Amino acid sequence: MNYAPEISLKQEDIFKAFVELFRAACAKPAPLGICDYPSSRAVYAIDLMLKWESSGNGKQHMQPQVLEVNFNPDCERACKYHPTFFNDVFCTLFLDEPNNCHVTSVV
Repeated sequence: MNYAPEISLKQEDIFKAFVELFRAACAKPAPLGICDYPSSRAVYAIDLMLKWESSGNGKQHMQPQVLEVNFNPDCERACKYHPTFFNDVFCTLFLDEPNNCHVTSVV
């Protein structure tokens, strides 16, 4: 996913930002945070932008910046570009069968 060999942006950096976001959201009990509820299933949409940053040696890299998290996302675009989107979501969240689905575990 790098734009040029000298530009450092890895998908892992974006996934790491997602993990940090949800760990922070779960750090406090409800109603301040997301509580542990084993039978809960949810789909979130995360809007992010990429910010240019310079490291200590002056080398530039992109850093993901989370803008917004939606717990009731509009899935029209996901369905348009990924026709199996809802099937993958259902199989992953409710049937616990993510193996043949287009999903990535970030934890």
